[in-house]
Formats: sequence, C-alpha cells, structure tokens
Amino acid sequence: EDPAAGEGMKMADAKQKRNEQLKRWIGSETDLEPPVVKRQKTKVKFDDGAVFLAACSSGDTDEVLKLLHRGADINYANVDGLTALHQACIDDNVDMVKFLVENGANINQPDNEGWIPLHAAASCGYLDIA
Repeated sequence: EDPAAGEGMKMADAKQKRNEQLKRWIGSETDLEPPVVKRQKTKVKFDDGAVFLAACSSGDTDEVLKLLHRGADINYANVDGLTALHQACIDDNVDMVKFLVENGANINQPDNEGWIPLHAAASCGYLDIA
C-alpha cells in the first residue's frame, strides 16, 4: 500500500470533518454573538518626578531645563528621600551638581537617613564635589 495515498486520505478526512464543523457552527449561538471588541493597549505613564530624576541621572541638562520650565520640582525625592542632587553627588556628576545648584536645588535637603547631598559626596570620596 502506498504511504502517500494513506496520508492523502487522512488529509481529505480532516478537511471533510472541518467543513462539517463549520457548517454546524454557522447559525449557532457562538456564531451569533457579537464580536469581542479588543481594548486598546494601556500606555505607561511615569510620575513627573521620576521623569525628572531620570533626566538628571542621564545628564541631559536640556531635558532637565525643559522639565523645570514645565513646573518640575527640582527638589523632588524618590521613596528613599534621594533628590537629583543626591544622585548627582553619588554618581560623581560634577556638571549636573553645578547645574542643579545653580538652578536652586536645596543643598541641605536630607534623605530618609538624614544625609544631605554633601554627606553623599564625601562618603563616596568625591571631594571635588564636596
């Protein structure tokens, strides 16, 4: 017996069964239900403060300036109480430290452990910032 012929019969059988399924489905309750409307994908929206901290961490002074002009809080702190100035001191980012101080960042704002940005810079050994 030819194996290819056997496969052909199986395929024809499967097609016939599928056609029978489709005939039963047409007019069934499932067929008559309205189509399910797919919801739009949800867009992720980050907190303005988180966007500000991210821009500062990336060193993008143009973006930071735009955010400040739009009302961003230069002294915004994350859940640990760290401000952009704290993070710039920890990252040894002298340019961002200068930028933030020149634009009014509070040099005495403590984090949740009571450390001000000066403590962060000194503990990291960044004396040029301290």
